[in-house]
Amino acid sequence: MTKSIGIIAAYSKPEAADLAVQIREHLQSMGCPVVPEHELVQATPQNLRAIIVLGGDGLMMRAASMYPDVPLFGINFGKVGFLAMVEQRDWLIAVNALVAGLYTVQDAATLAATVHRGASSIDQGWAINDVVIRGGVRMIDIEVYIDGHYVNTYPGDGMIVSTPRGSTAYCMAAGGPILTAGVQGFAIVPISCHSPIRTPFIVAESALIELVVATKHDSSLILDGRQTAALQETDVVRIQRGVHQFRLVTLDSMDFYEAFRTKFNFKIRPDAVPSRLKEPAKP
Repeated sequence: MTKSIGIIAAYSKPEAADLAVQIREHLQSMGCPVVPEHELVQATPQNLRAIIVLGGDGLMMRAASMYPDVPLFGINFGKVGFLAMVEQRDWLIAVNALVAGLYTVQDAATLAATVHRGASSIDQGWAINDVVIRGGVRMIDIEVYIDGHYVNTYPGDGMIVSTPRGSTAYCMAAGGPILTAGVQGFAIVPISCHSPIRTPFIVAESALIELVVATKHDSSLILDGRQTAALQETDVVRIQRGVHQFRLVTLDSMDFYEAFRTKFNFKIRPDAVPSRLKEPAKP
């Protein structure tokens, strides 16, 4: 049975909706079944080859939350685009490659979070990019435990636990490391830590990460930029690998490092030419 391809377009971007129509018509002309967004809720993951997402990384994360474990193929209508990696001008080549099966699916771990308050445990859901404890206007203290072992207490604006997919987002902005595809670990990064001991940690995906709120000042739990709970003193946020995977369709033409350099203008010398790209000297 031929698997269908779903399409989701950003409502706030008319150009994304227009391109969605073109892509649907193109897929249908090649005999590929298409499932529009309003019918995706009735589709099963087993019947979907992928979902084409026309938007930014935020829409990619929302689509992953709504349709877990389904491969996502992002066409970028946002500003950065590390999840939606296909640029609009390349949509035809990319869609043809998807139909022809000339792609791979990268499976990445997600994060599950629960808040433990006294004898109660409250499931907070799962995140693709990061789980964050964020303070309000005053500094907060966060105790970090890994697999039950006390690491340190970090005074500052909060703490980030990031997946490799999320490492180019808040994690990077807070001074954390970039974890490339294939790294099986999570980054723990203090936010504006008021202490000389602020080095980020990389822990295995199997690790149990516990963050203890050791302050009475206001703080919130945030998953992928969405606040899920107001935290209290002595609350324990337990974070571990989620049961779902974030599945990203990639093409051979996609180059993470090129995207990183160009989207962040990451060049020490703008006129520098890598030695392997220089033309050989003429005899």
